[in-house]
Amino acid sequence: MGFSIWSGLTLVLRKAADAGHAYAMAMLGILLTRQGKKAEAEQWYRKAADAGQPNATYNLGVVLAEQGKKAEAQQWFRKAADAGHAKAMFNLGFLLAEQGKKAEAEQWYRKAADAGHAKAMFNLGVQLAEQGKKAEAEWWFRKAADAGEAHAMYNLGLRLYKQGKNAEAERWFRKAARTGQARAMVSLGDLLAKQGKNAEAEQWYRKAADATPDL
Repeated sequence: MGFSIWSGLTLVLRKAADAGHAYAMAMLGILLTRQGKKAEAEQWYRKAADAGQPNATYNLGVVLAEQGKKAEAQQWFRKAADAGHAKAMFNLGFLLAEQGKKAEAEQWYRKAADAGHAKAMFNLGVQLAEQGKKAEAEWWFRKAADAGEAHAMYNLGLRLYKQGKNAEAERWFRKAARTGQARAMVSLGDLLAKQGKNAEAEQWYRKAADATPDL
């Protein structure tokens, strides 16, 4: 049953894509990717991207980046970003940061952050913190944390802890720890131990030991 549904959908999309519909080309690329047909998916992403379809332009960038073709990937991310694609803005910023082009990376992180991209908010906060702009960095960490970005929750907790705001720091450490952040578990354990809550602290230390190391 499942196979016939997917094959039927593939047939419909292929027909529309062959007729020149850019959105169908983009969707066909996604479907083929899920089926493991990456080479054919790339071909359709290229056709849709050449037709100006933003999602396909972004997806083509992702495919190329995964192949290690970062220069070409960057070109497509830039096209999608210029078309208003928030994920492309973030990926473009990330590639630029890798190249040491921090100023341009910051511009794209800001655009993606303004569009609601949580990881861009966090990365923007990191760059601002590196520049010594602590208040603005904290503001973006808070926005990213409120949007559910675990690394931002942890970083916000650290900053609050250094400011002596232990109760709020604990709240963010707990939120980050519940997402599986090992560093947050350790920091939460340290904070609890200082409060004399040794039993709960030990529980978090044990969880941190069992957790996957943070990337």
